[in-house]
Amino acid sequence: MDKKFYKNNRKRFLELLPDKCMTVLSSGYSVNRSADEDYDFTVNNNFYYLTGIKQAEVHLILIKNGIDCREMLFIDEYDERYAKWIGHKITKKEASDISGISQKDIFYKKDYESNIDELSKQYNTVYLDLEKGKNINYNSFGLTLCEKLEKTNQVKDAYPLIVGLRSAKQNCEIELLKDAIAATNDGIKELMRHSAPNMYEYQLEAYFNFSIKQNGNREFAFKTIAASGINATTLHYSTNNSIMKDGDMILFDLGARSEGYCADISRTFPINGKFTEIQKTVYNIVLSANKKIAKVAKAGMTIAQLQEICIECLTKGCLKAGLIKNAEELKKYYFHGVSHSIGLDTHDPIDRNAPLPVGAVISDEPGLYFPELGIGVRIEDDLYLLKSKAINLSEDIIKEVDDIEKFMSSKK
Repeated sequence: MDKKFYKNNRKRFLELLPDKCMTVLSSGYSVNRSADEDYDFTVNNNFYYLTGIKQAEVHLILIKNGIDCREMLFIDEYDERYAKWIGHKITKKEASDISGISQKDIFYKKDYESNIDELSKQYNTVYLDLEKGKNINYNSFGLTLCEKLEKTNQVKDAYPLIVGLRSAKQNCEIELLKDAIAATNDGIKELMRHSAPNMYEYQLEAYFNFSIKQNGNREFAFKTIAASGINATTLHYSTNNSIMKDGDMILFDLGARSEGYCADISRTFPINGKFTEIQKTVYNIVLSANKKIAKVAKAGMTIAQLQEICIECLTKGCLKAGLIKNAEELKKYYFHGVSHSIGLDTHDPIDRNAPLPVGAVISDEPGLYFPELGIGVRIEDDLYLLKSKAINLSEDIIKEVDDIEKFMSSKK
């Protein structure tokens, strides 16, 4: 991504703020896993959206004072021992080249605390990322700093302002999403080519993993779901350790990342390459709902409205096929939402009841789950919303019954 993207994002963010205030954001901290081993570091995506920097413990201060908007970035100094043992840390020049922040405004982290203390005296209003996790023990850089500053300053939440900007994707973001989806498509083809009865789910999953790494060493958008047979009726099944049985289907929910941007795709196909009649019936009901959402979705609609349309379509199909006796019964077999926002997070933060903006990218993922039949089907595409329509970014990933069977029959 060009540094102009991050410079423009900071400019747009500052335009949302009142005069005479400062914002403090951080990339986040590494988390200890055990003994001397840490979990892989994941950057705070709001910080990343404004800087493009993925390194841990990098801090950003933005100051708005009339027409004088100052940017300050704080990074680690070069550490020879760390470089030998762990690896390279970003330099001032590299940080400037990525973020577009001038080198004269990039400082070492040893000066961060003194600057915070001094600037918090000059600017009473301070914006922090106060996102609150679901875990009762959740903590973050923003929440910790809030405890310190709220005694003397007026602390406001920058989180909804930044995620609001993130909700409408720019052209360069769409290109990265397309790239992630294309890599995901290649991986799905490998799954279909190598699918066979009596494999373990994780053995088939490995072909996707290899394809993603071979195709540019991409990261995964999330932990892959590889759910065969009745496992596919568990929404977030992810143990991926059952033997795939002849005559069953397998549901994959997966995606690659491209420079942080996530593909989120689901495909369901028969392990042996041939749908049974009941599998085909359930599958086509879900496919019909998937196509309906892609046809009607557009900016200005809400996710709640799309959910109503999806439920209506699935209900109609299930009643016609005799899979349910009444509309109320659908709740047993469809129990999740049809859509969520996609971007730097697989589930990008968004107000589900607010109209979707032009430029939003959302999932289109109806499903049906019948444990008594050992059938779970979900078909998920990624839609880019314009004023009057949606563009299916994943339309090249096959999903028609005939196309799947044809592809899998010729896989050898």
